[in-house]
Amino acid sequence: MFSDFIKHYDNIRDILRNVFLYGCFSREALEGKTSLSSRKISYEIRRIQQYLEKDFVKVDKDGRNKLLNLSYDPISNPNNFLVNTYYNKSFTKADLILYFYILLALNFNEKPLCLNELEDFLMINENFSLLNISSKTIERKLKEMSLELGILDVSKPKRSKCYEISKDILKDLEDFEVEHLLYIIDLYKNIAMPTVVGHYFSETLKSYIDFERNLKLDYKDIFQYKGLHFHPVIDEDLVWDIIKAINNGHTINYDSEIKRRNSRKIEELFPYRIRYDLKYGRLYLISFTTNGKCINTRLDRISNLKSKKSNKSLNFLDELYEKTMNYSWSAVPLNGEREPENINFSVIIKDTKDLYIIDKIKCELKNYEVYKENDLYIFSTKVNDGVEMIPWLREYTGYIKVNSPTYLKRRLDKDLKEVLKNYGVIS
Repeated sequence: MFSDFIKHYDNIRDILRNVFLYGCFSREALEGKTSLSSRKISYEIRRIQQYLEKDFVKVDKDGRNKLLNLSYDPISNPNNFLVNTYYNKSFTKADLILYFYILLALNFNEKPLCLNELEDFLMINENFSLLNISSKTIERKLKEMSLELGILDVSKPKRSKCYEISKDILKDLEDFEVEHLLYIIDLYKNIAMPTVVGHYFSETLKSYIDFERNLKLDYKDIFQYKGLHFHPVIDEDLVWDIIKAINNGHTINYDSEIKRRNSRKIEELFPYRIRYDLKYGRLYLISFTTNGKCINTRLDRISNLKSKKSNKSLNFLDELYEKTMNYSWSAVPLNGEREPENINFSVIIKDTKDLYIIDKIKCELKNYEVYKENDLYIFSTKVNDGVEMIPWLREYTGYIKVNSPTYLKRRLDKDLKEVLKNYGVIS
């Protein structure tokens, strides 16, 4: 048997990335890619499968090896089931019992209690001496419930801190307003970027509606989302660590590869901004070295992130970011003496009903110049790296013709020929 709860999320994230989402590695192959043992990998995979909905886990065979992957449709199921993998935490029996008995004691007394009063109540009414829980343990739990969870209010009428259950901040809302609030949360928890906190908020509000308001609601999924990506949520705790480092002025370092036995350690960096690619659901960390070089790293390639206080400082980060990322199509920085590339392409519009395409392209380009010549709309724009535009240019196949640079035109022509070969149009 194995423990149902683990302390750290790093191993869970690595295995989700490599086994279920991006790699589809067998257990044996993953052992060679990471520093985890085969037994540890097996345990972690079984833990993950406890939290994932079985309908989404697909199994393929490669000889004797089982290859796991996730297959899901956000249209039919807009709930991000990957959020459940964050339920992996370390708890003891005493932790769970103490958590609930503190709430029961405060609710029963209906007044603030200091630590000594709470201890006396628990000893007399719940015989807590059997659990061998110390005063320090109770005090730590009270601190966690007040400062981290926000479910207890703290006052200090004399010298001792007194605790009581936090006031109901939704008390003044009518029942129908609470229901509408749930709809708003369910919408915005998946807008722009899916978030763990949005899903936790939604589930907490449902419990509040059920047990505090005693309302009987039918929790149907009333929203559907097109192009919604679930997978960035497994990197969200990294996002918060980076945001805290940015706000505190700390520097960071991390392993640039998941394979930790031979991983390359990134030097001390000043984190500046996190970029999110809405179309492909990718998160990027933009940071700078001490000499001002811009480093861009996909978050799903970061492991073992550490932050620390630093005596060093890097001025003019705003100017550096503007210089290196102003013409970035997605995430490629512009370092050294390189200049942005000039991209020129024509859009062919033969029917007035297709004019919306011109407006769409204008909205999607950050900077551009355009002029009309008969049925052609000729655009010019600047980007750090024209290769990054290839997926976008492909979306307008049949409308867009690249004029320059030559390498980009050749690349797209080659890709189109490969497509035509696959469909037997040309040989």
